[in-house]
Amino acid sequence: MTGNIVSEAVGILIDIAIVSLVVERIASMQRRREWDFAYAALMESTASTFVDVMRLLYVRTSPRAFSANIDRYGEFVKIATLHASTLRSNIEGFATALTPEAHSLCRRTEQRLLWMIDRLSERPPEPVMEERHFSFMNGVAAEFLAFSQKEGGQRYQSERQVIDAALQSIGEFRRGGGELRSFSDLMEYRLSVQSELLRSVQPDSTLAVRTIRDDFDNRYSFGYFLLDSELLPLACTILRSAD
Repeated sequence: MTGNIVSEAVGILIDIAIVSLVVERIASMQRRREWDFAYAALMESTASTFVDVMRLLYVRTSPRAFSANIDRYGEFVKIATLHASTLRSNIEGFATALTPEAHSLCRRTEQRLLWMIDRLSERPPEPVMEERHFSFMNGVAAEFLAFSQKEGGQRYQSERQVIDAALQSIGEFRRGGGELRSFSDLMEYRLSVQSELLRSVQPDSTLAVRTIRDDFDNRYSFGYFLLDSELLPLACTILRSAD
């Protein structure tokens, strides 16, 4: 009799343990889905704001970009401010899904991008050399890139493959005649890679995004960020040599 009771008790404990493991497994999977969603949203909103700041810098620095886009400068500042607000909202909304380290990095990146938007909010009367701002953004890019490599998972890998293919298709940006090319040449190269990037990821369609300003829902902002992170070190070198 006692043996049967003990056997039943052991069986009940085993059942409870199995149920607990199943429940924990389900909870773990749910936490992982929430974690993946949170990090994907933060990567996208951070990249969008980063690209907005870079657009302001390119317009301010490149004579060609200045001529073509300076009349829309105020619009670009508003877009950057809007995306920065979305980034802040995402950081606050997903705070419980982030590790303390990730939360600190996201908040630091947000503050640096906001600082840049504030510094660049006034429309310049003519193109200006922005080497110190490019250097600042190069540092921001390096930190966010490391974060994306660590936490981005498959999203990062797929985006990395696409931008690497676009860079390879256009060819390496090289020095000419022993001298660094101009910032305008770098801009031409960037536009060529960006066009190749958009061409490679979009089906033929009348609604296809042709330039960054057509990307209303920021589908390609992370790809733009990866491109800028590749070119920023060279941009800093070119601008320093122009001083």
